[in-house]
Order: sequence, then structure tokens, then C-alpha cells
Amino acid sequence: MRSHLSAALLLAASFGAAEAQTDERAADDEAPEIAVEAPFAPAGANDPLEPFNRSMFAFNAGVDRYAVAPAATAYKTVTPGFARDRAGDVLDNLGEPVTFANEILQGKPGRAAETVARFAMNSTLGLAGLWNPAQEFGLERREEDFGQTLGVWGVGSGPFLVLPFLGPTTPRDLAGRSVDMAFDPLNYDTVVTDEDTRVSIAASRGIIGGLNARVKFDSQIEALNSQLEPYVAIRQLYASQREAAIRNGQLDEETAYDDLPDFDEIEE
Repeated sequence: MRSHLSAALLLAASFGAAEAQTDERAADDEAPEIAVEAPFAPAGANDPLEPFNRSMFAFNAGVDRYAVAPAATAYKTVTPGFARDRAGDVLDNLGEPVTFANEILQGKPGRAAETVARFAMNSTLGLAGLWNPAQEFGLERREEDFGQTLGVWGVGSGPFLVLPFLGPTTPRDLAGRSVDMAFDPLNYDTVVTDEDTRVSIAASRGIIGGLNARVKFDSQIEALNSQLEPYVAIRQLYASQREAAIRNGQLDEETAYDDLPDFDEIEE
């Protein structure tokens, strides 16, 4: 079981250092121009573990270059865009219970009700989430996680942290991952009775979701990796987008990079 989950995490999250939790649909736009002239510590940066983080960042970049990126290229070659979109919609639909639980905990009953309606519509009319008819009725997808919930409750993020395979995170967001797993109905034997089936579902979700996201974010990752200091850009991007998610309740794909500082204007 553990080996299956590790394989899923490898494909799903080793590229996470480059995408920094931005909504996948933002990848359809032109990759942002991020220019970093020299290493620096932005005001307010909380990175006491920078040497360790840089090592893990380099490790994840290597995994992406030699394992994930080639796998994503092969996946894109053999899987039509239509099929990738359908797989993405199914995975989005499976994440709705986690969003619902966090909306309740954040004191947003109206939005939680919309999430229930969206999940019900896409699970039935959308054939288990293969399509997204709820969007046609104005029920846009929102993504909430327990890391955001803790932020809404006033819990500090703690220092920036880069972990092997998992990419950028913070102690708050890392703790949130565990709670979100508890919110996922598919992790319980009352919903999926066979343990091997649960493991297979978890592995499939991780692998397909990771490959889908890696394909969508290819241009962003390439742009960031071409910079002199991609680590600094990722650190700031992750922090700014997590704060935006907590502040607004969801990432705004139209302004996903607006909170980035102008690196050209920051003195060394």
C-alpha cells in the first residue's frame, strides 16, 4: 500500500515546486515572465531552512526532468486532449467532498450548499463527473483545503518548506494534507470496502492527476526553470498564492500571478 501511494505522490507532486498550487486552468494562458536578477530574501520571507529547501528543490527538479517530464510527454502523446479533460473533470468532482467539509469549517454554508449542488449535478447529469454541467448553471468550482481553513482560523503558516516529491509547503499546509485525507470518503472502507481497490483508486488519482497537471503546466515550469533563481520565484509565488487562497477562499486563475513582486525592481 505504501509503495503504491509513494508512486502516486512521485508523479502527482514532484513537479509541485514549479506550479506552486496555482489552479490548473491557468496553464492555458501564456506563461508568465519572471525575471530574477540575483538571489535575495523578499521582505517577510520566512525561510530559515533555505539550505535544506534548496537541496530538496534541486532534487525535485531532477525527478521532474528525468522521470515526470518524460512520462508526461508520453502521456500527452498517447492521450487526446478530450480524454485528459474528462479525466480532469472526474478528479475535480472527486475532490468536492473535501471542499465541502472545509467550507463548512470556514463558516461558509452558502458556498457549501453550492458545492453539494455542483457535486450532485456533475455526479448524475455529468456521468460521475465526466462532464461539468454545473458550470453551465453558474456553479463554478471552488477548491478549499484544510491548510486554507487553518489560515482562516488565524493559524500561522510557519516557515517555508520544500519536501522531496511533495514540493513547496509549510507546516500548516502539510498538516492540512493529512486532515483532507480524513475528509475524503473514498479513504473509508464504508464507501470502498476492498483495501486493494482503495489503494488502486488513490494511486490512479495521484498518477493521472499528476500527469494531467504536468502537461497543463509545462510552459510555466519551463519558464520558471529558465530563470537564474527559480527557487526564489517559487517561494514567493507559493506564499502569495496561499495567502490569496485564504483571503478569497479560492485561487483566481485570472490573476494568479498578480501578487508576484517585480523582481527587476528589487535591490539585491
